[in-house]
Amino acid sequence: MDVKTLYTLIAVADRGSFAEAGNALGLSLSAVSIQMRALEEELGTTIFDRSRRPPVLTESGITLTQRARELIAHWESMSEALKKDASGGLLKLGAVHTCVSGILPLALKQMQEKGKRIDFHVTTGLTHELEKAVFHRHLDAAIVTRPEDLREDLEFFPFIDEALMVITHETTRETTDKKILEGTPYVRFNRAARVGSQIQQEITRRAIVVRSVMEIDTLEGVVAMVANGLGSSIVPARRVANDFPKSIKTVPFGKPQLIRRLGVLQPRNHPRAHLSQMLIDALRAVAQTAAPFEH
Repeated sequence: MDVKTLYTLIAVADRGSFAEAGNALGLSLSAVSIQMRALEEELGTTIFDRSRRPPVLTESGITLTQRARELIAHWESMSEALKKDASGGLLKLGAVHTCVSGILPLALKQMQEKGKRIDFHVTTGLTHELEKAVFHRHLDAAIVTRPEDLREDLEFFPFIDEALMVITHETTRETTDKKILEGTPYVRFNRAARVGSQIQQEITRRAIVVRSVMEIDTLEGVVAMVANGLGSSIVPARRVANDFPKSIKTVPFGKPQLIRRLGVLQPRNHPRAHLSQMLIDALRAVAQTAAPFEH
């Protein structure tokens, strides 16, 4: 076993595939494969589950990678000249739509400014869709509303609580959430979204009678409809992105006011957990600029 092989192992773990590791290190796919096969034979253990495409680290492989990181850190600490750039890592990330237009770009920009060399493949979707993708390891992590029933093999790291608000046109005379919703056309936010389901449960609980005129999948679409006086809606407050248009006024929704908790969902004992931790730190830092979050 040599240090080059350990660098290759770490690159595979951080980039998620032999091909991506090869691109990062300037090696061919076959060269990476040969190194990893030789490492398995030398140690007498299976490091990769090759029945999956691309191959994924086994439990033994994850443990070996963690020890390899410690050894490399010790090796590099002896001299700056020994340090080798593996071009960061790759994180396959899912995110609910409201985050892609809100807090996520701000967090990624902060990471970029701090020199965090991580590539992100971002997929958008609903919380239940993204949770399923994380569970099956199709995604490394996902930014979602807190799952109602968290699977034992998944971890959830919250970073912000967002209040839910009734938004309506500035010309609306009503002043309470119930009167606004019953007195104006209702622009419904996608009920398939977890936050949409949360909103509907509160509407039903309080027997609020709404006249739904449309149902829209994106927050931007809902806000645009309300800003143009086409109705009222219920959405998460924009605390870390642009404010609502000036033509919109807001009223807290719920008694007590409803909150949605956003966080990062990822598998337990994941080989790229250190990459998602950098993202979690950035998300929490951005959230702190709006309001403190207790975690």
